[in-house]
Amino acid sequence: MIKEHIFDELKKAVKEAGFDGIDPEILSTTNERFGDYYSTIALKLKQDQSKQNPVEIAKQIVAKLPKESEVFSVSIAPNGFINFHLTDKFLGSQIQKIIEENQDYGKPRIGKGKKARVEFVSANPTGPLHIGNARGGPLGDTIANILEFAGYEVLREYLNNNMGNQVYELGKTLAAKAGLIKANENELTYKGEYTTELASKVKNELGKVIDLPADEVIKKAGDIGTEMLSKDILKDISDMGIEFDLVVNESDLQKKLPAIFEELKSSLVKREGATWFVPKAKILGEDTFKDAGWVVIKSDGSYTYFASDIAYHKEKFESGYDLVVDVFGSNTSGHVPKLKALTLEFGGPKEDFKVILYQFVRVKREGEVVRMSKRAGDFVTAKEVLDEVGKDAFRFTMLLYDPNTHMDFDLDQAKKQSEENPVYYVQYAYARCSNILKKAQDQGFELKNLSKAKIELLKSSSEMDLVRRLVKFPEVVADIATSKPGFPVHLLPLNTVRIADELNRFYEKVRVVGEDKDLSEARLALIIATKIVLRSSLQLMGISAPEYLEKR
Repeated sequence: MIKEHIFDELKKAVKEAGFDGIDPEILSTTNERFGDYYSTIALKLKQDQSKQNPVEIAKQIVAKLPKESEVFSVSIAPNGFINFHLTDKFLGSQIQKIIEENQDYGKPRIGKGKKARVEFVSANPTGPLHIGNARGGPLGDTIANILEFAGYEVLREYLNNNMGNQVYELGKTLAAKAGLIKANENELTYKGEYTTELASKVKNELGKVIDLPADEVIKKAGDIGTEMLSKDILKDISDMGIEFDLVVNESDLQKKLPAIFEELKSSLVKREGATWFVPKAKILGEDTFKDAGWVVIKSDGSYTYFASDIAYHKEKFESGYDLVVDVFGSNTSGHVPKLKALTLEFGGPKEDFKVILYQFVRVKREGEVVRMSKRAGDFVTAKEVLDEVGKDAFRFTMLLYDPNTHMDFDLDQAKKQSEENPVYYVQYAYARCSNILKKAQDQGFELKNLSKAKIELLKSSSEMDLVRRLVKFPEVVADIATSKPGFPVHLLPLNTVRIADELNRFYEKVRVVGEDKDLSEARLALIIATKIVLRSSLQLMGISAPEYLEKR
């Protein structure tokens, strides 16, 4: 990658200039006047090692860089920043590289021969999938897509939380609404029309329960209800374009717990009638657990959710996978130290165990927050939003924001068939490339050998700016695949929108097919390269790439 090449050259120059012990950082610029990349290494060296001013340090380093690099030229800013400008010759070579590598362009190859497990969504089956949990769907699936693109063999997995008090409370609600037990409305935990609909189905499934104790009826109703809701949730996830390789039931995990707790008995402590897991290991040198630990068996003999997680993560860490990723809602942040403790307890992958937390989602219509769903009672369901905006807009909108930030899902924008809708904007850019190439073929241009076009004829700023954005694609993919920091998946849709921006500027400023055949072929080569990168970007996000799209 370009950034790695610049890093290697700069690191070598820093050492040859007599400075050592610090690695330079290469950052992308936000203003093209300052080049394509920059480094603040001179400022850091001033702080750490030198009495010279940053500009003098920068000059000493630049003097050791290659004098006639075909990849970049260098300038020094008044503040001592070292700016790197990619050469037109290098950028032209990248057009050829994109065309020749086609769908392989930008693959980091860091996962070759490795395996990764990615768990995501894992919603509680006590109600319809709500829009908050649904954010983890496109996020987790795109992480899995990018890891596959990087060479990993990926297992997509889902935990069905079909145990615990939540199931009992759902069963109580359903049994009461089905008329199978007596209970006051204010005693029922779950609200919304879906419970009435589900209660009717559960009643039909249960049949006659006259001779069964009320507690048994509740348990059966809970089991049947959660099974039905689990199927509905997985159907909604499938409608997002996501299919899991493995669905694990919490009920199956709990069957393994007696044997696992026998292995862990030195870390189990009886206290206040309950059994606690007190890990002896420390995280980052700090006593995160304060000698307290966490309950795994409650005083009534039932297992906690964390107990199931012990069984599940033991399996994950001992399965031989090189990378284990959990994608959870931010409301589970308190769970993260527990899971990290398990990597130490079971000899898990430690640095290669990643927990990604995503923030809350609000749904807006006409600028106002949509408070709740009539069917669900107190939240907006994923199905309602999916049915209204479609899979592509759903996924793109969810991916467009940093998972660490709260997001507003604008229904009106997501439905627009115009450039105001980011996913339509990007898809239309892809379709525009297809249309340009089709018209060129109709005019007699042979598109098969355009990797050998005279790329050096491309000199305008609109042409070079488009190439600059295309060559960011491998860098973005690599940053996500190496989880620096925390799988920043939002960088992919943002980069894709910027490619569409540069394509439109290029299209407005130059005539792609003109009287000069060689120049036309060079510009058509740029269009082909753009189409390849747009297609790969959309595929990684699980979004369709239409060859034709009507502009409105």
